[in-house]
Order: sequence, then C-alpha cells, then structure tokens
Amino acid sequence: MQIKKALVISLRGLVVCLLFSLCMAVSVFLSGLASVAPPQQTSGHFFLPLLIFSLSVGIVVSYLILRSNWYGWTLAGAMFVAMYGISTVVNQIESVYFLSSKLSHGMIRAIFVQGAIGTTLFVPLAILVLGKWRAAVPSMVSPAPTPMRAASAVWRVILLVVVFVFLYMFFGYYVAWQNPELRKYYGGPDWPTFLDAIKGNWRDSRWIFPLASFRALLFVAFVYPLIRMLRVDRWESATAVALFLGCWTTALLLPNPLMPASVARSHFWETLMFSLVFGALLGWLMSTPRSSIIKIALTVD
Repeated sequence: MQIKKALVISLRGLVVCLLFSLCMAVSVFLSGLASVAPPQQTSGHFFLPLLIFSLSVGIVVSYLILRSNWYGWTLAGAMFVAMYGISTVVNQIESVYFLSSKLSHGMIRAIFVQGAIGTTLFVPLAILVLGKWRAAVPSMVSPAPTPMRAASAVWRVILLVVVFVFLYMFFGYYVAWQNPELRKYYGGPDWPTFLDAIKGNWRDSRWIFPLASFRALLFVAFVYPLIRMLRVDRWESATAVALFLGCWTTALLLPNPLMPASVARSHFWETLMFSLVFGALLGWLMSTPRSSIIKIALTVD
C-alpha cells in the first residue's frame, strides 16, 4: 500500500514538472517576451538545463504543496506570492540595477507579465494534480504555530536583512567575482580582499547596500506565507525554504542571451550557495514553536 502511494505521488510530481514547463512556454508566447528578447540559438544544450530547471522547481513545489495544511485558493495564493515574488520580482529588481543597459526595450515589462501569466496558470493546476484543492476528511494534525510577538518579529527581520547583505557580498566576492570574465562583463576592478570589495562598493556603488536590504525585506515577505502554511518542525521549515530559494537558481543554467555562459555559470554557483544558506536561516528564524493541537480536514485521494 505504501509503495502504491509513493508511486502515485511520484507520478503526480512528474506531471507537475511537465505542467511547469508547459505553463512557462505558454506564458512566454502570451507575454510577447520572445519578440522583445535578444535572439539566441537553440541547440541540444538547451534541453538538459530545461529539464534540470523543470524538475527542480516541480519537485520542490510539489513537496511544499503536499506538506501544506492549507488548501484551495488560500494555498494557491500563498504559492503564487512566493513563486512570483522570488522567481520574478526580486530577481528583476537586480536586473534593472545591473543590466538595464543590456536589456532591450520592453523586455523588463514582458518578463514581469510572463512570470505572472506562467505562475497563474501553473499554481492551480499543480494543486489540482496533487489533490490539495479541497479538504474532505477531518483529522488531527500538527499543532498550529504560536503567534510571533511584534518585538520578536522585528529583531528577526533586522537580523535577516543584515545577514542577507553580508551573504550577498560574501558569495558575490568569493564565488562570482573571482571569475575574470565576469569582472570584465560588469567592468569592475579586481579587489585583492573581501574588505577591499566592501570598501570599494561603499565608495563607488553605495546604492547596492540599500538595494540589497530592500530585496531582503521582499524575500521575507514573499516566503513568509510558505512558512505559515507548512506547520512543520523548524528544521523542516529551514530545509523547505532553502530548497525553494535554491531551485530557482537553476534557471541560470539555461542559455542566456544577456550574458556569456561563463558569467551565468558563476552567478549560478553564487546564487545557489547564497540561497541555500540564507533560505535555511530564513526558514528557521521565521518559524515558531507549535501550540495546541487543532482539527482540520485532510485531502483524500
């Protein structure tokens, strides 16, 4: 019986992965992104990265949906906010800052529209396939989270902002900035030490610090609904958020018309390491102990 259930869940997860690819493809067409993006050559090297990207996102999203104690439109709303916020909003804010001179006219708008369309199509379908659209059988489940006090929430958010900025600079210097092609691409100096990089950015690109702080707040806001809906132990919340943030970095493995492959690959390792570390801390700090047992309804197959 357990083997049959595992096979059913695995098949549903694979369907979710396929749906993600299809919804993203449809959204590229409907948003007009293909017409405004720089041309690129599609080859056999495109399909393996696409497979990795689709499997990574599909598996992680399936895990989050299946572990959620929310259902229907409430679950769909939480997943939409997290997916669209992390995959599109926070990433494109950085793109506007660093790559505005390399983006064609109308491309940023098309990317935002494409992300919204793709996520809107994908999330309800994934929830339906995984059988989490409605609850049917009442059952005792894990305790509800203890409400977080305002003072506690404030210091946690402040700590997350500070850690975000540090990790952003740390992995940016020790992983991405060590690539000579990446330094040439952005036209930046070869700082001899991490401290020199901090001083140089403060002197020449001071806006990068408030920008990173603002992005940190967005990360917290977009991911917090996921943490609330899971109602699991803190270690699992930390793991889930780390995987969720990390899965989106695999998009950098896809052929990118805006940057050379070497630059994109350095950014992939940079953002993957950052996402796993910061995501784990975010999931741990923003989750709370459980209170009394509550009764909710569980989905039946």
